[in-house]
Amino acid sequence: MDDLPIVAAGREVPDALDRIRRYCGLAWSGGPPETWAWHYFDAVPTAFDDIVMPGDVLCAAALHPGLSRDDLTYFREKQDAVADWLRPVPTGRRLWELAESDVEHIAALPVDLTGPSISLLSKVLHRKRPHVIPLVDRHIIDWYRPVTGKRAATEAWGPLVQEMRREELDDERRLMTAIALSGIEQDLWPDIDPDERPRLSWIRAIDIAIWMGSR
Repeated sequence: MDDLPIVAAGREVPDALDRIRRYCGLAWSGGPPETWAWHYFDAVPTAFDDIVMPGDVLCAAALHPGLSRDDLTYFREKQDAVADWLRPVPTGRRLWELAESDVEHIAALPVDLTGPSISLLSKVLHRKRPHVIPLVDRHIIDWYRPVTGKRAATEAWGPLVQEMRREELDDERRLMTAIALSGIEQDLWPDIDPDERPRLSWIRAIDIAIWMGSR
């Protein structure tokens, strides 16, 4: 299974599974387990409800250093507005399982919620809906640019969401991704029954694999 490819924007991400294992603190080809932001962002529990808690914002800081006072103020004072935006976004589904109207709602995020950068917003909201809200940063924007044609984060967001959903609609790619990541899921949660085991977010796994390419 270790040689199964992870494909994003029509290209295979080199050594994707090894990169993901390294980021998650698992055994990998280059040496002993390491500590990256997985332990401080992904592995910190949150409720998959509509309320962004202070912990969600603080966890995002593991990926987004330099939170400003304005950023902190936004998530405290605009908690109701953020919850209103999150409420229509289904929980417990992958991006490919959403209705087109749900995808359009997610794609409109930079217009609907203004204040923090779309990069920070995506990281905070990803914690509440990890299987449907991508994280957007320069490495993802650049990797997908041959498909989206966009450089600026706010302009790239909508096309990124639509392209990631289009990728997940491919039956063969979904099967290959699920099989490829199943071993990592087993190693992350070895004491949990397979039927109850958490499922690694595909969009987060791709984000990690691309980002770790420069590490």
